[in-house]
Amino acid sequence: MKPVLQALILAERIYEDKSNKKIICGTFNALTITKLANREIKSPDGTTLPLVTGGTDPGCPAVYISLTDVVDGTEITLQMANVSKNTMIFGAGLTLHTPDRLATIEIVAPLPPLSSFVKEAGTFSLDVVWRGEILGSHRLLVKEIGESS
Repeated sequence: MKPVLQALILAERIYEDKSNKKIICGTFNALTITKLANREIKSPDGTTLPLVTGGTDPGCPAVYISLTDVVDGTEITLQMANVSKNTMIFGAGLTLHTPDRLATIEIVAPLPPLSSFVKEAGTFSLDVVWRGEILGSHRLLVKEIGESS
């Protein structure tokens, strides 16, 4: 049975409270990067520090996935692709366990630092895949500082 994707959200932080509610903070679908981030500056004490232009380091976001109609043992894949270049960046398989097919399955998964693989402008896609079929996607538009809108 094909699972039903109810939500796919990319956010800076996702918290869970004592009652298992999810607090999703800083959702986004676009990033601005800069080549200046690879430069270095000298601090007053003479040490060399990396220059990070404010607002251009995406950090380690997380993804929230909500599914239903999940049969125990269902396998899905969370993958990130560079749509502009038609290349796969990473993928992670997940096996879902549930005694109740009608229950809602919530997954909160940390992602690797975006700066480790988002190094250029383009369109990226975070996808939830089941048996080779994309159940849903979250597009991420990446622009470089100085690009026109």
